[in-house]
Amino acid sequence: MEHHYAGQLEVAKKGYAGIVDPMAYVNDRYHGHWTIKTEKRIEGVPALLQKAFNGGKNNCTLTSMTAVFRYYRDQGYDQIPEDVFEIQQDAREIALAHQFKDEKGTPPTRIATIVTKLWAHYGYDGRGSSRYLWKWSTFKRELAADRPFILNMANGFYKNHSVTGIGYIIFRKPGFPDVILLEVLDNRVRDVRYIDFNEFNFWGSITRVHPPKLDVQPK
Repeated sequence: MEHHYAGQLEVAKKGYAGIVDPMAYVNDRYHGHWTIKTEKRIEGVPALLQKAFNGGKNNCTLTSMTAVFRYYRDQGYDQIPEDVFEIQQDAREIALAHQFKDEKGTPPTRIATIVTKLWAHYGYDGRGSSRYLWKWSTFKRELAADRPFILNMANGFYKNHSVTGIGYIIFRKPGFPDVILLEVLDNRVRDVRYIDFNEFNFWGSITRVHPPKLDVQPK
């Protein structure tokens, strides 16, 4: 018996994630004849592996945070370090003061606070904000503005895990609702992975990382 769709990792067991070939997956799961309607990807977000950093088993949120801040370094926020290990260490020190533990990871309700304090650590008036209920427009708005985000999930393939949202692909077929796949960097592999937004019915949080305007000088 087949336990996954075409274009999906077998360990995903026909769930919402573990998608590696978007077109093959959509045509298998949703019965063929789909075409790409629109797509978007934020370029320049580094694909980091959480195992490369301290506490690699449960530091997925800090690894996503590191990727997002390193991206903003390249967008002109040059007070942010170039070295991802330095960013990770700074994030870790702040997180340790906000209930992060190596054996449990980062509480989802503290992610936005850690983001805000990391901006302040680098002298910027940026901030983080989290939502626990959402609709597609929440994600689309961030991606359209080239703002990568941190997505934390409580169950399923990414149970108690955070990934970095970097894009989407929307598929269409006449007479059917669109199928939306989120593009993510999942901190486990360097390849882009995909999440089926249409099957996205679980607890979690999206933390948006709001950069300050660049015409504002660092403090």
